[in-house]
Amino acid sequence: MSGPDLAGKRVLVLGAETEVGNAVVSAVAEAGASVAAVAATSDAEAAFGVQRLARRLASGERKVIAQAIDATNEAAVRVMVRQVSKELGGLDGVVYCAFIVDVIDFGERLREQILRTVKFSAKELGRTRGHFVFLAPNDRIPPTESVGEKWFGIGGSPMVVLGVGIEGRSADQVAGKVVRAIAGEADSR
Repeated sequence: MSGPDLAGKRVLVLGAETEVGNAVVSAVAEAGASVAAVAATSDAEAAFGVQRLARRLASGERKVIAQAIDATNEAAVRVMVRQVSKELGGLDGVVYCAFIVDVIDFGERLREQILRTVKFSAKELGRTRGHFVFLAPNDRIPPTESVGEKWFGIGGSPMVVLGVGIEGRSADQVAGKVVRAIAGEADSR
């Protein structure tokens, strides 16, 4: 296997129904991690899509599970993070791929949606100094730990918050950058 090895890591991907989310789930699983592919919508087609993806990627070496939730519902996000963490035995990474298609600029609405997911992931990721990776429309969001304090006000958190720009990049390129970020490689750009 070339590239970072994520064997033994446990990663939740919210927005797995998107093209980029699908590529991220595949890349993370192929790098050896156990993965929760979570559709950010309760739409039946999205739910079936992530279930098919999970069945295709599951192996004896890694667990791949699928869920579909309404990610605009705060309670649904909280419960999902708890369930996924319990089923995977903890979390080493959370990747936020949801809503990137609907947002042209990194605005307040996107920040609130990401913050909701960060809030409920913080406890689990803090135990492992895990990585919260969000996909931003462009590279105005630097892929550094300062993102956590600057954009989300979570300074002092033991988790690492990284932004990866998607503008001008293919889904596979973004997925590769996410895998490197979860592996802890310094520059995920």
